[in-house]
Amino acid sequence: MRRIMVLGAGYAGLHAVKQLLALQPNAEIVLVNKDVYHYDTARLHEVAVGRTDPSEISFNLRETIDPRVGLIVDEVMRIDHDIRAVELRNNGLVFYDYLINALGGAPSTYEVPGATGNVLPLITLNDAMIAHSHIERVLTDYRISRNPYDLRIAVCGDGFSAVAFIAALVHQLPDLAKKFGIPADKFEVHCFASNPKPLYRFDPKLTEWILEDLQNSNVIFHGSSRVTKVEPGTVFAGNQSFHANTIVWAAGIRGSGVVPISGYAQKFNRVIVRDDLSVVEADGGWPREFVIGDVSAVPNPETGRVYPASAQLAIQQADCAVSNLVSLLNGGRTYRFVFKPYGTILPLGPHSGVAQLEDSKGNYTRLKGAKVRLLINRMNKYFRDSIV
Repeated sequence: MRRIMVLGAGYAGLHAVKQLLALQPNAEIVLVNKDVYHYDTARLHEVAVGRTDPSEISFNLRETIDPRVGLIVDEVMRIDHDIRAVELRNNGLVFYDYLINALGGAPSTYEVPGATGNVLPLITLNDAMIAHSHIERVLTDYRISRNPYDLRIAVCGDGFSAVAFIAALVHQLPDLAKKFGIPADKFEVHCFASNPKPLYRFDPKLTEWILEDLQNSNVIFHGSSRVTKVEPGTVFAGNQSFHANTIVWAAGIRGSGVVPISGYAQKFNRVIVRDDLSVVEADGGWPREFVIGDVSAVPNPETGRVYPASAQLAIQQADCAVSNLVSLLNGGRTYRFVFKPYGTILPLGPHSGVAQLEDSKGNYTRLKGAKVRLLINRMNKYFRDSIV
């Protein structure tokens, strides 16, 4: 029996598995993931600031995956396309007939000296738990040291992850102040943005609302301050240095490190795919592999820019890739991937948010406040239902 192997148990990989089970191809389905659990990447900032327990945004794959799916908990080291095999750290070579690569991303440090090892990334659930433990340890230290840098939190980045983390943090600070006996007005939250303002490509009106909301919470934005170097407890931006004993890195992601090792055509470790999400065989034959999720690079046909990684993109890619793969199994053709965004929703703490929604005619609706929180709850439920 032919084997379909799915790499990665994020939104893209798990939705692909769910769709494969629904279409019931005459093939063995095998899922490979480094960890035994799935976690909701859109809510990692909640865990990092201590508002949400890790168990609320994760679940055990062994307890959830359909028994018809073979699960291998192991780390992918390399993909050998010539022999159609995946090399795993503990299990060696595992062969496949068709592959769906949804390995996900890793922090993008943009080769900033010292960033690796001196910052707290927010890419995995383990990252978020480490960040939470770090913040609590530093605040515990402050009660003895009275070092003002213990109360400074520097966030490097100006995108969605950075803003979501900052918003969650400032809403959590009163609880942290009470827990550690620290006056709330002693905390400082600084954001280093390489662009003039955060989310500079976002709708200008929504950006204005976001800045207003966070600046009223004493968040200090350092616009046009590209981070050039990081040392322990110090961020260098331009010609200035800034001291903080908590440095969070939320400056974007790149694809899995497996990508360059495996010889893909790529940019920032994101695989350049064909319009049907496949990777062409070296001999020009029928494609046997589809690449989806954070590890893929799919350009917007209107702007030429690669779509930013998101759960809605990953789920739609999984639908297309699985349909195309099953079509190939049945001797059919593949179809072009068309992304249909429904808009952008950004949480601003536990009770508010901003949203830019798009209808089928391309018209936009802007929303802010508590009603957006209801949309976020519905969105989180939709994403969960898409993978389990």
